[in-house]
Amino acid sequence: MTKTRSPNTLRSKRFLRRLSPALLACLASAAGVCATADNVRASVAVQAATTGQRADALVAAGVAALERDDAATAKASFERALEVDRRNVAAHTYLGVLADRAGQLAEAEQHFAAAAIDAPLSAQARNNHGAILLRLGRTQQAAAQFEISLKLAPDQPSALVNLAQILFAAGTPDQLARARTLFERARRIAPDASVARSLVVVALRLNDAAAAKEYYRDYKSLNTPADAGNAGGANEAASGHAALGAALLAAGLSDEAVAELEAAHALAPSETDVILQLARAQLARGDIPAAGRTLEGAVARGIQAAPVFAALAEVYVKSNHIENAIPAMRLAIERDAGKEEYYFRYAMMLTETGAPAAAIIRLGEALEKFPRSTRLWFALGLAQFKSNKNDEAAAALSHVVSLDPKFAPALAYLGMTYVELGRYDEAVKFYEQTLAVDPTLGVVNYLAAEALLKQNSADMPRVESHLVRAVRADDSFAPARLALAKVYLRDNRLTEAAAELERAVARDPNLAEAHYQLGRVYGRLKRTAEAQAALANFKRLNDAQKEQAQKERQEIARRLANVRF
Repeated sequence: MTKTRSPNTLRSKRFLRRLSPALLACLASAAGVCATADNVRASVAVQAATTGQRADALVAAGVAALERDDAATAKASFERALEVDRRNVAAHTYLGVLADRAGQLAEAEQHFAAAAIDAPLSAQARNNHGAILLRLGRTQQAAAQFEISLKLAPDQPSALVNLAQILFAAGTPDQLARARTLFERARRIAPDASVARSLVVVALRLNDAAAAKEYYRDYKSLNTPADAGNAGGANEAASGHAALGAALLAAGLSDEAVAELEAAHALAPSETDVILQLARAQLARGDIPAAGRTLEGAVARGIQAAPVFAALAEVYVKSNHIENAIPAMRLAIERDAGKEEYYFRYAMMLTETGAPAAAIIRLGEALEKFPRSTRLWFALGLAQFKSNKNDEAAAALSHVVSLDPKFAPALAYLGMTYVELGRYDEAVKFYEQTLAVDPTLGVVNYLAAEALLKQNSADMPRVESHLVRAVRADDSFAPARLALAKVYLRDNRLTEAAAELERAVARDPNLAEAHYQLGRVYGRLKRTAEAQAALANFKRLNDAQKEQAQKERQEIARRLANVRF
């Protein structure tokens, strides 16, 4: 007969089944007692330690596999480590790295996020998570991770650089300034060529050329020959040097630009854009022979692109080899007949070198291709003006203004045309229209003053106003200072006249009339010795007076031709 168990006994068995194995072991021990909860915690700790050791062993095996370049075995080891211990930070980190290498960014982010969650006070885990978020384009979240990482460990170059890059990309002056501070901290901790280069770029973006120059010196000291290439190969390295060189050139740092562009050229000697940028930088540095060698060398190597010939023509003009410049420009047109700019430059070159009649013929051909080109119509008007065909010039320049009412050089040359025709009132109107379009053209203020002085009843306050604006707008244009001094001398304002004449002579020591007028003013101021010296200079320069007048007209033409349009 089966013995019936009492309910109490049954309840006791159910209770025992709910107990942990560790506690059951304790109850079944020889002593028959369980000391405290500490015994349970100790037992759990032993198990956790054992689990951790197993996971760490698997991670170590994975690392060894990575060292053998066996990524598949490594990944399997790390995954098994997570099966043993799902919170193993090292396993998550290595799996994140492997996923990143394989281009599986979403999976990499999951592992790095898990590592950051499981180790929230690990600066490295936060930085890793931020880096993959940045790769995924989640910049705000990435920045937050980098900020936390840097609070945990302020002297991490990688986190400093990562956060600086985010701020740099945002591009506001405040963010650029903060990026600069972060890059500087990273550079102090671990000097690095890429960080130094970033500082150069940030300074350029902040329009701080002086700082960019200093940072560039540091960058060059760190940029060893081994740094010249990078993981992307010579083409990518050349592109980086070229981009930095172009930015340095735009900031007026021509020496530094040449250095970068020479590095780019050494890595990519057949790259046309690099050749052109290097030649421009050499010209900006005033090294015309070097620019010529760069371009002629490219042509000799078979790089005969239209822009190379056009740049070579410019170099020949600057070196006074006009006989070479014109054929070079023709070759540029032959290789790119659809480039309107080349026809314009060719025509201007012919006009400026004393062949305006040839320019008129070539422009007639060009205008058949580009009938609405304001630049070509302007060049035609200028060539006709230089050929003393003032009526034709006025018609061509008026056509320019009908196409573009704000074409400042055409308006200015219309004024000059009407001066040649003796129609000074109309000339002044065109000059003042020019200044309404572009108030910065100091030379046009000077021309307006000249035209006003040629009227029967000159408005002297108006003349003085134009000349004052001329010297303020263009401090280097000595004829405007000479003209202003003559206005002061006319009103017996001798001290002001002397000051302007001294400035004019300082800016152009060969301006003969300035020395003559200065001698007169010094004489009236009883400064006899200085008057004699000034008049002696005038006598010495007087023979070149005609040449000086021609030079002044050429300078006016150059300043108007340099206006961007």
